[in-house]
Amino acid sequence: MINYLRLETTDSGGAGISALKRVEGLSAKGVNAKLVVLRKTSESSACEGFLDSGKPLHRAVSFLLRSVVHFYKKIIIGTPVKKYNFFDVQLNCASAKGILKKCGFVPDIICVGWVTDFVSMRTIEKLKDITGAKVYFVMADNSPITGGCHYPWGCKGYTEGCFPCPALSSNNKRAHKTLEFKKRHLTRDMIISGSSADCERAKNSYLFRDNVIVPSAFLSPIQYEFAKEDGRNKWGISQDDRVIFCGATYITTERKGFQYLYKSLEHLKTLTDISNVTVLAAGTDSAKLQLPSGYQVKRVGKLSFEDLFRAYFCSDLFVCPSLEDSGPMMINYSVASCIPVVCYKMGIADDIVRHKENGYIASWGDWKDFAEGILYCLENPMPKQKLKILANEIMEDLKEHRSIRKYLGLPS
Repeated sequence: MINYLRLETTDSGGAGISALKRVEGLSAKGVNAKLVVLRKTSESSACEGFLDSGKPLHRAVSFLLRSVVHFYKKIIIGTPVKKYNFFDVQLNCASAKGILKKCGFVPDIICVGWVTDFVSMRTIEKLKDITGAKVYFVMADNSPITGGCHYPWGCKGYTEGCFPCPALSSNNKRAHKTLEFKKRHLTRDMIISGSSADCERAKNSYLFRDNVIVPSAFLSPIQYEFAKEDGRNKWGISQDDRVIFCGATYITTERKGFQYLYKSLEHLKTLTDISNVTVLAAGTDSAKLQLPSGYQVKRVGKLSFEDLFRAYFCSDLFVCPSLEDSGPMMINYSVASCIPVVCYKMGIADDIVRHKENGYIASWGDWKDFAEGILYCLENPMPKQKLKILANEIMEDLKEHRSIRKYLGLPS
């Protein structure tokens, strides 16, 4: 039996939930798999929290550690430019031996996901030394290849040395020092994996250009399926309306691109009659989403997993205006649900969206082209059966040709 350990800072949010589901999926297929996080929020037996949030002492320790890290960020790093999500000071909140104790076994494979605030490259190297495990990094964002930013936008500093860093003041070398710290503890037999877009960045990175890089993406069968009328009745949407679904955990985050979606929907008004178009918006802060006048709008807040699919199945298309993303998972869910996707050329799009077959890939940041994509999907309804066949073809193609699981000998 293969022993598999995955590390994430959290088991909540997009990256955390995705990691938990993958670990649970491996467990169901006979792998001895465990997810270890800093603070556990789920009830899953496949997950262990390094700091048990149920114990007052551990809560206090967790709060203290977080306070120290954030104080360090404020004093040493300063206030980074927000859009880069710069925060990777490589402090250890967990030891290698402590992680293995929580894990309960010696892993053969260690997957390192989104671990900011949790473990550093030094800890990862130590885990590898103790266990002899194969270590691979999954690009749940781009922080594994950078000196601190989670998304580099147009910056190419990660290809050279991360100085100067546009996220920091002009003379601040924190990003460069972090990059060099990672380089000292990165061994050449460590692997990195992710979407084709992320792997292209890894190939050009200062850290991983000499390591094995395995493009990998996945598309899983959906758990729920609903009649179109179900969601429309639930949220009071006319059965005759054309429904555009959009959403993100935090809609107001700059990289999620909803400021561009506003422009696209405004432009769409010049291309077609929108009197019978409803925008269905989901997300923790969906109440703050600004949309042009003329549209019927249903803001439904944070949805349960079941209601999320209810929203897909009552919609005519899903729009994802993200500008910097390794996913997002909502594109995966849409493709698997046979709902056309309109998105920019970024993240997972090149791996699972086929232009004008199961959606429309707009030029990066071109909100007029994005509007044209919405119009195309509205005016050219894609047959569900054709979309289902295509989704199955994509699913099998990814398992065969772009799979870190196959590379490592794990069940797909």
